[in-house]
Amino acid sequence: MGLKKFLKKILYLCPTRYIDKFYLIYNRIFYSELTEKKMTFGSDNEDKTFYIIRPRTNSVEGLMALLFYVMQHIGYAERNNYIPVVDFKNYEVQYTIQKGEDAWKVFFEQISNYTLNEVYKSKNVILSGLNVSYETYPCLREKSFNKEDLQEVHKLIKKYIKFSDAALAKYKNELSNINPKEMIGLYLRGTDYTKLKPTGEAAQPTVEEAIERAKQYMENNDKKVFLVTEDEEVYKKVISNLGNKVVTVSFDRYIKNYSAKNFLAKDSCIEQLAKDAHTRGMDYLVKIMLLSQCSCIVGGKTCGSWAACALADEKTKIDIFELGNY
Repeated sequence: MGLKKFLKKILYLCPTRYIDKFYLIYNRIFYSELTEKKMTFGSDNEDKTFYIIRPRTNSVEGLMALLFYVMQHIGYAERNNYIPVVDFKNYEVQYTIQKGEDAWKVFFEQISNYTLNEVYKSKNVILSGLNVSYETYPCLREKSFNKEDLQEVHKLIKKYIKFSDAALAKYKNELSNINPKEMIGLYLRGTDYTKLKPTGEAAQPTVEEAIERAKQYMENNDKKVFLVTEDEEVYKKVISNLGNKVVTVSFDRYIKNYSAKNFLAKDSCIEQLAKDAHTRGMDYLVKIMLLSQCSCIVGGKTCGSWAACALADEKTKIDIFELGNY
């Protein structure tokens, strides 16, 4: 075990308030460039205050983790009467293919009616900081799977998050072969999540545990299961148990022989999902969109399952494993 991982394990034995205080200090020291800043870029819109949501630097966050991060900042902006705007153009994420592109707009529309060009000509602008999770709406301070919290987030998502035309087109294409409303959604992470067991992240159920849970909703095996996973080993286990009851998207790909040496975002094996980051992100987003439409969602606690549950309406049955943290 590396020193950093060992120290993190020791930290997570402490009460939550001490962990929070540690990260408040840690972020200010090591990510000083991402502390909240008040800026003036011009004289426009002097009666408004814009809040630019910037991603973390050197991040391994996947698309749904980025969505959760953006939602936290939206909550913070609303609480302070700021107008939130996402900037994944001047700040890069793992889905940035070339410098200067707006990676957010590959998957979603801008969250306000103002463009980045307009905002960067405005008088009152705030650049986001990293410690917003402590000052956002209570339902967004952590990835809560509480039904009431999810419905509060659902309202915010409906207000701010709109999928790009490309995402909607790919989603609608899959609907010609998949009817998620008649299916049980089964979300299972493998690879880095279950092999590295990142300290502080939610422990995942075994494939066998998740299958048995899903069977409770299959109504004597009459319903099919829509499976979302990136791991070929997980896929094969589910197929061997449920056979032709399993449905996947037409474009699905899986990772074979994951090395377990690095996070998936930084491991070359991620290219088994797709060569370019735009396709990987789009494929993942569409699977989450479909998962959110299932009659029931079963799986472990991750950003992906949280996003699907938050996108789902209040009639959706949610059965997420509560197994503590690694």
